[in-house]
Amino acid sequence: MSSYHLTKSLDSTRLVEDNSTCNFDHTDTDINSWHVYLPGHEWKKTLDGFSQKTFPGSAWSFAKGYKQKNQPMINSECGNVWGYDNSTGDVDWSWDYHIMMNEFRAHPKMAGWLYTEHHDVINEWNGYYRYDRSLKFTGIDSIVPGMKLNDLHSPVYLATLLPLSEAVSLGAEVKVPLWLSVMTDKYANTRASIETELVLFDQLGKQKTVSKASVKDIIIQPWASKSIAPIVVKMPQEPGLAILRMKLQDEKGNVLQHNFTTFVVGKGASPRDEKITKEGESLRILRFAPKSFTKAEWSQKQWNIMDGLKVNGAGAGYFEYTVSVPKDLNLANVKQATIQLEASAKELLVKDKKTIKDLNGDYMLGAGADPSMSPNAYPMTDEKRFPTKVHILVNGKEVAVQELKDDPADHQGILSWSAQPHNHTLHEAGSYGYLISAKIPLEVLANASKDGKLIIQFRVDKALPGGLAIYGERFGRYPIDPMIVMKF
Repeated sequence: MSSYHLTKSLDSTRLVEDNSTCNFDHTDTDINSWHVYLPGHEWKKTLDGFSQKTFPGSAWSFAKGYKQKNQPMINSECGNVWGYDNSTGDVDWSWDYHIMMNEFRAHPKMAGWLYTEHHDVINEWNGYYRYDRSLKFTGIDSIVPGMKLNDLHSPVYLATLLPLSEAVSLGAEVKVPLWLSVMTDKYANTRASIETELVLFDQLGKQKTVSKASVKDIIIQPWASKSIAPIVVKMPQEPGLAILRMKLQDEKGNVLQHNFTTFVVGKGASPRDEKITKEGESLRILRFAPKSFTKAEWSQKQWNIMDGLKVNGAGAGYFEYTVSVPKDLNLANVKQATIQLEASAKELLVKDKKTIKDLNGDYMLGAGADPSMSPNAYPMTDEKRFPTKVHILVNGKEVAVQELKDDPADHQGILSWSAQPHNHTLHEAGSYGYLISAKIPLEVLANASKDGKLIIQFRVDKALPGGLAIYGERFGRYPIDPMIVMKF
């Protein structure tokens, strides 16, 4: 407190803070700040509470005997790395960051915030960049073309007030509440519009535009922070992963900000055997769950995530599946057959090894610290790649070889984030794979007619033992299970 008064006596024009507090114990101060680390889904409830308790005369955030005056409220240290049990370790920070930015902008009493941190340090891997200043990749630009991380720092910001991923029913009309936050005086009653596009990744992994719309006469006022009319979006009548892309632009077409939110459309598992008509063609789809493999051998380790929503094999080895051909399916009438799945490489992280030596010393000071040691860790996509090569065999015949360039985890793993339990733990959050499609020669397919079974094997050889992860329809990037798709 004496330091505060000394500093003010030296220069009364400056804002002076008594202490950037972790314990909500301000005394004499010009700034009401606090430190908090939280999972993304907890920010709304927390900021609602903090905002309600921030007013002149409130004792919240102040030591006994002191009360708030008119100090602005800010967060002086935030992030998600310590918001999970035992920290996140190295993880895709961009998902929780996106939610946190939406919530900060939708709470008018929040005057500012400070993210931890610019780059990774010895015991925190929450940085925009790696420890050596090499790049990390958020994947945001792959979700919304033209969108960058800077859109989450935009002076003019359009926030959705929904969870970043929400389960909805087929054909549902969803009301999307919006908040407009303007942290600049550059714009004076500028007219703007919101351009929206709803896209769907269907259960074949294909992307299509469901609808487009435009909302006119959005008024941008200096320093405004206000609710604006919600958008009503009709979901498609087919299951999949829907992304609502939003672009805020002025009358001249200058883009002020991009943002988005996502929806998992449809409930329950997809049929294992399904007949559909797609783009005028009759299709028969035979799906098999990632965890339904009949054999698996891996040189390092094999394990499943969240009861088999994703299966992992590290090193060299294979997953083998037996797919029964339905009796009413005449393979002689098939004109084309493909195997489709989402898959990636799989690195064996420190946390996944059978034994981890106890840490000696203080973890906070970097003793034994490894980015993948935390049970929550899954290293974020960066410049360093971890490739593998998968050989696809059907009834013993190799039908394709596919290189998988990495074992990534970032914003694109929407379904992996959506599947996470809200219990301060993470299970390979943000991880995702690449969409693979390999044709099955018709003569190979014909061999299945003898015993009515197709033996599918995904093999990784010792020449490039980068492991293999196979994703299901509720984990990863694409809403698909591994499948055989037949055209007639």
